[in-house]
Amino acid sequence: MGYWVDYLNMSKIFFFSCLFFCGYIISLNAQNLEDLEDHDVEQIYKKIDVDPGTLDEDGDEIDFIFVETEIDEGLYEIEITDGPGDLYEIMGTDLFLKFRFYFGYAGYGQECILKVEGGYSGMTLYEID
Repeated sequence: MGYWVDYLNMSKIFFFSCLFFCGYIISLNAQNLEDLEDHDVEQIYKKIDVDPGTLDEDGDEIDFIFVETEIDEGLYEIEITDGPGDLYEIMGTDLFLKFRFYFGYAGYGQECILKVEGGYSGMTLYEID
């Protein structure tokens, strides 16, 4: 019987240790985001290729268009780079970001965390570097 009691006690200790560790990691992540420089994202766009010979409103030939899109709520580790105009490309995807205010030069790649929330909070980009 003594062995069984020791086993139960060790199981409880292990369980609560894991629970504490997970909570600690989650709190570190939240604190780290608060310490990073943040930028409000106005909108996410998806780049869509168009048929050859497609013209814009000025009669100039275009290869693609940008359409508003949405992504699921969550935290995303991304890398952005300068895109056309006021847009920034999420590297490795066909998605582009537009910021509410000036972001600056992203160059050939800026590591970031994109936080997508519902409601008023919307989307926030946190610079890692």
